[in-house]
Amino acid sequence: MKILVVFTGGTIGSAVKDGYISTDRNKTHRLIQTYYDMGGRQVDFTLSEPYFMLSENMTGSHIAQLGRFILGQLDKSYDGIIVTHGTDTIQYTAAALGYALPDPDIPVMLVSSNYVLDDPRAKGPANFHAAVEFIAARAGKGVFVPYQNDNGIVYIHRGTRLLPHLPYSDELTSVQNSYYGIMTKDGAFEKNKDYTVSAPSGPALALPGTWNSDIVRIYPYPGMDYPALSRMPRAVLLDTYHSGTVCSSTPEMEQFFDTLRQNNVPVFLTGACKGASYDSVKILEKPGITVLPQASPIAMYMKLWMACSSDALLKSKSLAQIMTETVGEDIV
Repeated sequence: MKILVVFTGGTIGSAVKDGYISTDRNKTHRLIQTYYDMGGRQVDFTLSEPYFMLSENMTGSHIAQLGRFILGQLDKSYDGIIVTHGTDTIQYTAAALGYALPDPDIPVMLVSSNYVLDDPRAKGPANFHAAVEFIAARAGKGVFVPYQNDNGIVYIHRGTRLLPHLPYSDELTSVQNSYYGIMTKDGAFEKNKDYTVSAPSGPALALPGTWNSDIVRIYPYPGMDYPALSRMPRAVLLDTYHSGTVCSSTPEMEQFFDTLRQNNVPVFLTGACKGASYDSVKILEKPGITVLPQASPIAMYMKLWMACSSDALLKSKSLAQIMTETVGEDIV
């Protein structure tokens, strides 16, 4: 079995030095050795490193660089690809790769660790072992993230369905608990019987080639202010409270959205679903505001960023059409 391992840094590729965690290229070999020390199967690993950094410093340029690198490896007879990545932004990279590679012939697994590999609490070795076993079992095609939560179970998540971390927690969850499957205690893959796909996947999206997204993302909170716009963004993504609501009594809210509408800036609402809703969202029932389907807000942010980068696709479809169709099994 041949597996390409792409090292990008993150905690899984770091060490503690003088009280700070920083990247350490020596940890690449430590991870492979730890896998064999755990009784791993014999694998023909090919190691590569397009860049090496802490994931919190990633930008669209880095995601594009990683995506282009992986796209260039898909025809090289690998049984699978494992990307080591930091936990802070793994959801963003996983979503981007899921959109850029909606239907690859092999699994692409993103593996991370909550602690450096020298720490006995590190989940990186278990996550890496699960990635190898998933590839060996030919359990799925596409972009996946294996992660061991605090209950000891390694969940396999579809890359486009990951939710943000809770504060002070490294655990990963999928939107509406729609994880792809789990790795059992004996190392076998067991698919989630409740995992469903809403529709066939749409076409791949272009990788973001810019440093920043040029998208304004707004989170609701009591006493919030809407941002003053020095220039018009490409789009606005408005997050909601858990029940799909926003604060509709914010004084400048209506003026803010009227300004966007006058400048043809589309607004997308994530975290809410069409249908019965609360009275507070009536103010958003206006032209230019699109309620997105049930999906991860992080994935919707990356999808919007990448859709805005897809000039060729935008010639045939509106931004709203792209955002509401299934790509990479993102919509639950």
